Amino acid sequence: MSVFDNDVKSWEHLAQTDPLWAVLSSDEFRGGALTPEAEDRFWRSGEEHVAHVISVIRNEITPDFEPGVSLDFGCGVGRNLVPLAERSRDAVGLDASSTMVKRSEARAEECGAANAHALVIDRTIDAEAVAQWGPVDFVHSVLVFQHIVAAEGFELFDQLLDVLAPGGHGFVQFHCHDPGGEFVRAIRELRLRHRWFNSLVVRSRLRPLTDSLVMLYEYDVLELLGHLAAHRIADVVLERTEAGPGGYDVRLYFAKFAGSDAEFDRSGRPMKLRVRP
Repeated sequence: MSVFDNDVKSWEHLAQTDPLWAVLSSDEFRGGALTPEAEDRFWRSGEEHVAHVISVIRNEITPDFEPGVSLDFGCGVGRNLVPLAERSRDAVGLDASSTMVKRSEARAEECGAANAHALVIDRTIDAEAVAQWGPVDFVHSVLVFQHIVAAEGFELFDQLLDVLAPGGHGFVQFHCHDPGGEFVRAIRELRLRHRWFNSLVVRSRLRPLTDSLVMLYEYDVLELLGHLAAHRIADVVLERTEAGPGGYDVRLYFAKFAGSDAEFDRSGRPMKLRVRP
């Protein structure tokens, strides 16, 4: 079994047993402790996140940005998919867990979001399946790539950027440096090397063993920017966020060049990069 397959298996287990906690690993979202107030905070966090992302894109990149077809990569239980549907003509969620996709569909139905759709994916994004709702002009992913081993994650990132239509926009979050000391790093290494140990850790839910629910993987910032440049991304805003003592994530807001490959080459392949405080 590959690292990717093992991580998907762990994710599917969590989707069946503690889906909200699997998305946001705060004790208040554990199934046994979940209150109506905590559940409301969970769903509201998605609304606030999507509102923030769209606000940054409008303030920093394109003032009149309005998504037509939004693609939520790693949609989980629909925390962000429904708010995206409220702001888009159609919103399409993708997830490797069939249980998460079912929960996402149930959430959309509960909220009356008939324009929200969810699909199960494996190692590839089915561009034809996504295209049934029209060209994708907004791609979104948060708290997802950090749980995909980087070798697989970069391939999926490339596919996500390929799906994005010329002139489209995006937001993607990556984990770039792990928090924690040597003990925590040793536990991560054991989880990566031994799938039986990873399965035991996931089921135990004991901290610091479960500092992340599914394995936490680091990405190199410069390599991420290289992938953006290779896919005609012309405008990038980078935001760094803390992820525990010594750890950090990066959030990338971006816009794709509106013209063809030839026009992009003639323009000198520009990519404007700004760091958001």
